[in-house]
Amino acid sequence: MARSLPTRKKTKMTLADFCEGEMPTLADVVTFCNNLPLSLYADTTVVKSPEVVFRGLAFSQNRLVAEDYLLNFRRSEADLGVVIGTNNYSLPMAVGAVAARELEENEDDLIRLPPPHNERAPIAALIRSRRSVRNYSGRAISLQDLSTLLYYGAGITGKLYPENAPRSVVFGDNPHVDLRASASGGALYPIDLFILALNVEKLPAKPYRYLPKQHALKPAASSGPLPELRRLAQFFEIEVEKAAFLVGYVYNLFENARKYGEAGLGFAFIETGAIAAHIHLLCTVLGLGACDVGGFSKRRFERLFDADGISRHMIHLTVVGGSL
Repeated sequence: MARSLPTRKKTKMTLADFCEGEMPTLADVVTFCNNLPLSLYADTTVVKSPEVVFRGLAFSQNRLVAEDYLLNFRRSEADLGVVIGTNNYSLPMAVGAVAARELEENEDDLIRLPPPHNERAPIAALIRSRRSVRNYSGRAISLQDLSTLLYYGAGITGKLYPENAPRSVVFGDNPHVDLRASASGGALYPIDLFILALNVEKLPAKPYRYLPKQHALKPAASSGPLPELRRLAQFFEIEVEKAAFLVGYVYNLFENARKYGEAGLGFAFIETGAIAAHIHLLCTVLGLGACDVGGFSKRRFERLFDADGISRHMIHLTVVGGSL
């Protein structure tokens, strides 16, 4: 009598099972491609690490996005696009529109910040002593210190009165451009600062936008509980749970790209670095610690800060906390 073959019980493969079974193999493939002096597999590797792309340049059709950007940054001296765009911004109506940018700052639900403290410290000594700080005390930071950091990072420090600005009901009798603490191409200031408050005195833990004209915070439009901090970025050894707040830098593409074209993005990164440098130096003055983070979740932060990821992009992150 023939025996029936044993039946195998069907089981559903979970994501954990897949990762356990496939990830080591995938890691071996990526490591193998990384170790080749010149990789023939850059176009077909599942995970294209920067090293894979770099080693495969001789044989691959792929390039880093940064390479494509730089190849198009200044294509030719015969390209008059940026020259025309720059000249257009000297027209009276363009100057007037820039002078009236503060009209978009909605004054509802504002949290007024205290006046910034007038800090006095030798700049050379500050630069020498500045360090990235990854370990924090966990203590709350005062609203005064937050106000001072935001003001010296991106606050309004002066005014410019253009000669050809139109005078009207919309633009006012004496239109001017507000000048801020950090440098910006064409005084367009395409970088908005957002704060994710974690442990700031008199400030609920939630995201806020900094409004320089009002020197105030406005709650971001996002709703719901805050996500787990470790899901927002690769903080590694940074003690983000003990931090006081996070600073997000959001780039408004058309604030400067309409004038400078592709160069606008390069200017935005430069200006973000200038603001971050100011914040680091002021942290040194105030006895606080700060550390920049590159490996953040762009989409999660953009949801927190109500940035659409199309014309408004999160491009940098700084963690600030009390020093030990």
